[in-house]
Amino acid sequence: MLTITDFIIILHRYYKSPLVQIYELEEHKIETWRELYLQETFKPLVNISPDASIFDAVYSLIKNKIHRLPVIDPVTGNALYILTHKRILKFLQLFVSIFFLGEICKQIPSKV
Repeated sequence: MLTITDFIIILHRYYKSPLVQIYELEEHKIETWRELYLQETFKPLVNISPDASIFDAVYSLIKNKIHRLPVIDPVTGNALYILTHKRILKFLQLFVSIFFLGEICKQIPSKV
């Protein structure tokens, strides 16, 4: 997978000055970029199983310093969805508030 970060690294590699066009960049294919990039740093794809907890997902995002975490089906190897910090925060905002409101509503009648 070629990410935005990978593309920025490639631009830095070929950029010489603002007056010189990057002709070398136009000649390369994604496959060439991938080969050059993989020679320097090989990082295996970080993913998570659908059975993992939200805590595990957040921990993996932070530990690996990544912005997107694919959730991979262990049986088929297919990507089910992509987790991001924003999606996790949205989930927590929606469902944690509903959970706490439900708990508060259960406690109010018992106090009256």
